[in-house]
Amino acid sequence: MELEIKENTDNPLLHRKEIQLVVSHENDSTPKRNQVISSLSEQLKAKKELIIIDHLKNKYGKTETQGYAKVYSNLEALKAIETGPSMARHANLASEPKKTDKPAEEKPEKEDKE
Repeated sequence: MELEIKENTDNPLLHRKEIQLVVSHENDSTPKRNQVISSLSEQLKAKKELIIIDHLKNKYGKTETQGYAKVYSNLEALKAIETGPSMARHANLASEPKKTDKPAEEKPEKEDKE
């Protein structure tokens, strides 16, 4: 996975940087948000919790994904500007999703009618 920053705009009024990016993934599936956030934080030397991925879109059959990310300068600005659903989408990215092993539900046995 290679991440390329196409445009990096500074928005001092909202205390953030707005980034247009392209992710090339030749032999991989479409990257997850946490993978893009990790790569972006390494390139920009920013904290992962201050990065919000607005969208990641790819076209059918293509091996590149275009996206839009926002990198905030502080946590207060992020909480004041971002919406609840957007923050909830990024709340559990640090931890891996938990796979729950649900036991197979037992079907009630049919009784023979006489």
